Amino acid sequence: MEYNIFSILKRWKQEKAEYKAYKKRIDALPKDYQIVMNEIENFLWNSASNHDSAMIMFKMLQDVLEFFESNAQEGMDVLDVVGQDVGGFCDDLLHELQGQTWIGKRKEQLSENIRKKLGKGK
Repeated sequence: MEYNIFSILKRWKQEKAEYKAYKKRIDALPKDYQIVMNEIENFLWNSASNHDSAMIMFKMLQDVLEFFESNAQEGMDVLDVVGQDVGGFCDDLLHELQGQTWIGKRKEQLSENIRKKLGKGK
């Protein structure tokens, strides 16, 4: 894959604009939704393993934001939307991306290392 600085800068500029628009949408949510969305975002970002997984994570966060926007518009309490266990809600989201996160990659690496050491193949 060939990279040139101009395509990288163009992509970076586009991603930055998308992120700014996403943050403005969060700021438009009711305060309780903003708090939960920002905490979920902080938690999930720590799981991204590289740029590609971060972009997948960002798409997931945009989906969560859309979900929050529609439920906020209906007047639902944010904890009725995500449940009392917000960590569990995040775990469910991460489960969808298991191979894309740093912990998912570490789990795969762990299993592979054990299989190799036991002579059980790949």
